[in-house]
Amino acid sequence: MATAAMDAAISGLVSMQTAINYVSDNVSNSQTVGFKRVDSNFSSYVSTAAARFFSPGGVTTRPNFINDLQGSIVQDASPTAIAITGAGWLPVQDGSTTAGGFTGNNITQFTRRGDFSMDTNSFLVNGAGKFLFARPVPRPTVAVPNPAPSAGPLAPVQIDQSQLPALPTSRSIYAANLPANAAPGTVYNGGTITITDANGAARAFSVTWYNRDATGQLPGIAATAATGTAAIPATADPAGTTAPQWRLVLTAPTSSANGNETLTADFTFGTVIGVDAGLLTGITVPQTTSTAVPPTINATVNPANGRLAVSYAAPAVAAPPPAARYQTINVEFGTPNKSIPTVASTLSQPGGMSQFGGTSISVSTVTADGYGAGIYNGIGVDKNGNVFTTYSNGQRLTQYQIALATFNNSKGLVRQNGEAFLDDPAAGFIGFNATQTGGAGGINPNSLENSNVDIGTEFTKMIVAQRAYSANAKIITTADEMLQEVVNIKR
Repeated sequence: MATAAMDAAISGLVSMQTAINYVSDNVSNSQTVGFKRVDSNFSSYVSTAAARFFSPGGVTTRPNFINDLQGSIVQDASPTAIAITGAGWLPVQDGSTTAGGFTGNNITQFTRRGDFSMDTNSFLVNGAGKFLFARPVPRPTVAVPNPAPSAGPLAPVQIDQSQLPALPTSRSIYAANLPANAAPGTVYNGGTITITDANGAARAFSVTWYNRDATGQLPGIAATAATGTAAIPATADPAGTTAPQWRLVLTAPTSSANGNETLTADFTFGTVIGVDAGLLTGITVPQTTSTAVPPTINATVNPANGRLAVSYAAPAVAAPPPAARYQTINVEFGTPNKSIPTVASTLSQPGGMSQFGGTSISVSTVTADGYGAGIYNGIGVDKNGNVFTTYSNGQRLTQYQIALATFNNSKGLVRQNGEAFLDDPAAGFIGFNATQTGGAGGINPNSLENSNVDIGTEFTKMIVAQRAYSANAKIITTADEMLQEVVNIKR
C-alpha cells in the first residue's frame, strides 16, 4: 500500500536528517583540538517479515563514533602542549582549584585534547576546563637521588614552583687510561672531580697520578701545611712487581686547620695477558689524614671492587658533632653499574680505570651527582611523558609522569562535553601505562592533535544525504498522488 511507502520514506527523511545533523556537528568542530567525528551507520528496518512475505519498514541510523582515528599533529608554542601518537588517552577530571588544592568530582574522563596550561594555582588544565591527572614523582634525596614515579592513584598535576634545594653529591665516576709506557717517576695531572658539599657549594677536588720510579717505588707524601696529611712513606715494592703501579693523590679544594688536605690511594692493574691485562684489579688506601684536629677528607676502600668511599667535610659545615660534618661520596674507579647506582663498581672489567699503551693520560669520564640550590625557570613535557621543571642551576626535575589510558575498543567510550569520554563496558578498559608500553602510543611534546574531521569528506556526505532526503520526499509526494487516485475512484 501507499501508506507503507510513506512510512519507509518518512524513516528515510528522519535518517537523512540525522546524518546531516552529524555532518553539521563534525563541520562545526573541524577546528576543535582533539575532537573525534561521528559518522552515520545506516541499517534497514523491516516492519513485518515472514516466509515469502515482506513488509518494508524503511531505514534507521545510529552514530558511528570514530574515536580511534588520529587527527593531524601540529606544532604548538606552548611547553605544556601534548599530542598523543598512536593509542592512548589522557586521564582528566572536571573540578576547580584554590590555593588550598583541587576539588573534583572523582569521575575520571579521557581525552585527546592536550592544550594544557597552568591555572592561577599552578594546576594543568586544558582548553575545555579538564584537569590533567598523572603519577607523582617524589623529589630526590641523598638516599634516593632518582626516585621512580608513584605506583599509587593518579593525582592532579600541580607544578611546584618553589626553590630546588641543594642535593649533596653521593656518587662520582672517574675513568681514565694511565699509559703503560709512561717513563718511571712520571706525574700526571688527572683533572678535577667537582662535587657538591652538604651546604650546596661546588668543591673541585684535584686529581694527581704518580708513576713508580726506576726502583719500583711510589713516592711518599710528606705531612706539611700544603698537604695536611699524616706522612705517607714511599712503597717498598721491588722493581718488577705487579702491585701497586700508580698512586692517586686527591686534594681537598679548600684549606682546613690541617691545611689543604690530601687523600692517597694506590692502584694495581693486571699484567697477565688475556686475563686482567691493563684492567684495574685493586685499590688500597695506605693512610688516613691527621687526627690532631678533625680531618677534612678521609676514605675507606673495599678491595673487592673499584669503589673508594670518601668521607668529606667542607670547612663551612658546622663542626659539632664531628660525625655530622661528613658526607660520603662513593667514587667509582672500577666499571660502574649504570643501571643500579647503589651497586658498587666492578674490577677487572672494561669501562673503568685502565693501564694500556701510550705515553700520556687519557681521562674519559668524570661525573658527579648532586647540585646546588636553584630557582624555578620553567616547565615542559618530554616524549616519555615526564612533566618536568627547570631551574637556574641547570637542573631538570621530573614532577609527574603521564600515564596513558588504553582500551580494547575506544569506539565504545561514552562521549561527554569538552572532547572528553567516559569509560564503558563496551570500551574494555585495559589500564594506565607509560608511553610506548602496554599498548600505549607515544607523546609529542609542544604539539597538538587536531580534529579528525575532513571537510571535503563531510561535504560529500552532506550532498549525498541531501539528495537522498529529496528522493525520500519525492516518494512521499508520489504515494500521496497514488492515494489521491484511490479517492478519485468514487467519482
